[in-house]
Amino acid sequence: MDDLKSAIKRALATRFGVRVPLHDDTELFSRGLIDSLNVVELVTFVEGELGRPIPPADITLENFDSIARIVRYAGTSRGPS
Repeated sequence: MDDLKSAIKRALATRFGVRVPLHDDTELFSRGLIDSLNVVELVTFVEGELGRPIPPADITLENFDSIARIVRYAGTSRGPS
């Protein structure tokens, strides 16, 4: 999961233009670092990294508002049944 964490941090800086120091628990959407359109792109990026689709019902602040939440979600989800 460290590889996923590093990939997300790189993408946030390069693809999404986030220019503040990012910690694992930095709130991405709640702090306005990414917007709703970026969330779609971020989910697509994470799907590519995981090699599986993410069900729309799983795209929540609980699962995607920080790097730590994304990594936790990735480690506990198995994708759609």
